[in-house]
Amino acid sequence: MEVVSMRRAEVPAVRDHAVVLGAGIAGLCTAAVLTRHFARVTLVERDQIKGKAADGSRGRRGVPQSPHIHTVLTRAAQEMEQLFPGLIDQCLAGGAVSAELGSQSRITYHGHTLPQRFAGIDGIMASRPFLEARLRERTLQLRSLSLRDGVEVTGLATEGTRGGAAVRGVALYPRGMEAGGEVLEADLVVDAMGRGGRSGAWLEGMGYPRAREERTRIDVTYASRHFALPPDALGADRAVMVGATASRPRGMVFAAQENGSWVVSLHSYGHHRAPVDDEEFLAFAATIAPPDVMNELRRAEPLDQIAVYRFPCGVRRRYDLLKRFPDGLLAVGDALCSVNPVYGAGISLAVREAVLLEECLAEEAARPLARRFFSSAHDATYPAWWLSKIGDYSLVQDGVSARLLGSSFRRLMAAAASDPKTASAVLRSLSFVDSPLKLVRPRILRQMLHQPTSRQPGTTAK
Repeated sequence: MEVVSMRRAEVPAVRDHAVVLGAGIAGLCTAAVLTRHFARVTLVERDQIKGKAADGSRGRRGVPQSPHIHTVLTRAAQEMEQLFPGLIDQCLAGGAVSAELGSQSRITYHGHTLPQRFAGIDGIMASRPFLEARLRERTLQLRSLSLRDGVEVTGLATEGTRGGAAVRGVALYPRGMEAGGEVLEADLVVDAMGRGGRSGAWLEGMGYPRAREERTRIDVTYASRHFALPPDALGADRAVMVGATASRPRGMVFAAQENGSWVVSLHSYGHHRAPVDDEEFLAFAATIAPPDVMNELRRAEPLDQIAVYRFPCGVRRRYDLLKRFPDGLLAVGDALCSVNPVYGAGISLAVREAVLLEECLAEEAARPLARRFFSSAHDATYPAWWLSKIGDYSLVQDGVSARLLGSSFRRLMAAAASDPKTASAVLRSLSFVDSPLKLVRPRILRQMLHQPTSRQPGTTAK
């Protein structure tokens, strides 16, 4: 069932009922916003999540990236606190680790290690299941919200003629069953189902054009594992990141997590696949990690099995460019824009979009909600998309423009390694605390021009 038609008399009242598809971080934050503007909100999730462990000890099938490194940085933390007052203190009390990225992280980009210096970038370091469990707990406490889990979304319910139809609900089936379907009526449906969101196909089925997709081919594979170690295993440092280079297309992040655990996320590009067994995992890490990190890994107790996740390409769907879009439908989170996870932008973008949606709902405007939201979301996602694209071009150097952008990125990192102020500017931009436009200030541009040629020998990560 793709589209279910509804008679005009069945159309629900404006701002009576909103439905959010997907109970990941984007869906939870969006649902929390909608409870402030709709009489009822229903959160629909394919996975069974009722009674999910609040300690965050388990991930879930619908979030394959769950075992890998996640960090909530300054702006995202502030906006989460805006949506869920007291959440950050709750996470810290539950065992999450706080850190200042500039002074408590060792970061190496393209062979250039940035000086450690206070940059005003506070991070909340915890696993994805830990964070999601707390967001879910807070969201499900909202009085006007109800949860429907263990159900499949099979299509949209619409009202109107093809090419001019409006969305008036969703068609649901119990997961794994062929009978018992129903139509859940709503005057707003939000697709928060991640990269696999089906809004594009639904639009075509209603006679609307698909949004144009911008793609950046990445082909990165992650392998992650958690280990038992105290937060001070590396002294004052709470994270070590070694980025990939064109001649060595592999990298790693070693970061403190909640309750005496650390996560190692190894990543590799192209045919340089991440390891899948114990011996390969440590051998792979030893080709990248500093000696003190390897000393800790060799003596640490693994807490789980190695988890592997492949990310083929970044995708941004340009709903903001569509001249026609149905009333009653939005897309958020990775369904709207997903970038290479190595840059850690996913949580920040999901929370930012939820805040922007609240601003759009709070204002009185003649333009349709979708047009206003997608325009704002484009402005919010573009810096992360641009920065990740340049970073990816520095590894996969296909075409003249990619080589030029990649060379500029490598020169920027060389300049940051030699100047603490530039290093802070780079970190604040990559963490979305400041605009990336601050990286093109004359002082930084002069430093980049005076760097030796940044062309790297060896093969690219094709």
